[in-house]
Amino acid sequence: MRLLPPILVASILALIGVRCAMEPHREEAKQRITGFIQSGELDKATGQLERYVGRYETIDDAWYAAQTWFRLRQPLRAIDAVWKDERIAAKKETPRRFAETALLTLGWSGPNRRDATPLEPFVLLPLVEGGAPWAVKRLEGYGATFDLMQVVPYFFPAYRHHSRKPLEVLIRAFRTRGEEKFDVAAAMGALRAEDYPERAADIKVLRDVIASERWRLQFRDVWTVSALALGRSGEPEALESLAKAAAALEGSENERDQIDLPMLHVGMIAGGRFDVDPKLTRYTLGKESHLSVLTWYLEALLHRYKLGDMRSELRLRQIWEGPGKKLQGLRTRIAGAHLLREELPSDDAVKTFVGRMVKDMERPGAPLISRVLSRAWRLRSGEKGGLDGLLEVLRDGAKAIASGTSRGRDAALPFIAALRALYLYG
Repeated sequence: MRLLPPILVASILALIGVRCAMEPHREEAKQRITGFIQSGELDKATGQLERYVGRYETIDDAWYAAQTWFRLRQPLRAIDAVWKDERIAAKKETPRRFAETALLTLGWSGPNRRDATPLEPFVLLPLVEGGAPWAVKRLEGYGATFDLMQVVPYFFPAYRHHSRKPLEVLIRAFRTRGEEKFDVAAAMGALRAEDYPERAADIKVLRDVIASERWRLQFRDVWTVSALALGRSGEPEALESLAKAAAALEGSENERDQIDLPMLHVGMIAGGRFDVDPKLTRYTLGKESHLSVLTWYLEALLHRYKLGDMRSELRLRQIWEGPGKKLQGLRTRIAGAHLLREELPSDDAVKTFVGRMVKDMERPGAPLISRVLSRAWRLRSGEKGGLDGLLEVLRDGAKAIASGTSRGRDAALPFIAALRALYLYG
């Protein structure tokens, strides 16, 4: 066995000694930074972190810097701490780890995810989708203990914008409550064309809601979503209940009845009853379009689209080319359903429509959320350069937050959408 030269041994020992000597100082530096953050002295914390980054250069130090830059609400510097470090950027696990680091820091301000920020509902759901066990447990706990109004900020985003996993977590929790309002919420979230053990009971619950004037007059939002959910079941008795309720409102001159009637027709569309579609045209594509009706009509069409009903595809295109040009939220919803659905599209006509959508969303001047969705699609579908493209819009989102051109939730949501894509598809 050959021995190392004495001078080399001495150099190694000296390096180890320097590293060991630096460790206490490293921890002291972290404690100082944390103290400044907790006391609200963010300028001092920034200065200390800049000195820390200049002195400590391991991979763990880079991850610490990224996390802390997020805590200081300086997302661009957090991005640079990871993605400009070639040692980290090249690693396969980096996209998911970076996204998780960012989501955790945006959603909770205290240790052990104790103090939730206003963004918590928006960051918890992607973490549940990604299978983080603690996130699933936390969302389940909210569903089992929160009052209905407290859980709404989690339920409706899960219902409209995410894969089914977060919604299924909440539904399981709701079924343990033994209260009418949670039985209704569980049925609203669960009802779909596929069979499952509680399906018949859920249909009965929502048929009772649709027949109830109390629910229609006192809990209109719940009644509206119940109409859509009941239609999604596609069951003849469910559609019969919707048709019966609609017949009772036909011809009424009451303003509220005139808005509730098309909501029942929306539910029938969700069940495949396109024969009532002409009755909805003036609310959806006509001059008298009503945003609330149009929004839920879109949800009904997207449900039919997911089932492979190509009658919905024509109407979705009409909304995209018509009211969607002015109401960007409609295009965002259509794009999200097409591009981030649980299965990638295989139908040639759908692929063509998707290609058009992606180009529209990347046109000059397109809103940031549109560009995020298109880049998320490119990453998910395995396009070359997909990750770089998503990181580009992630930087744009960070710039919007840093510059103050958008504030609060409006600034954060496109950024969170990009992080979600990075977490799930990166």
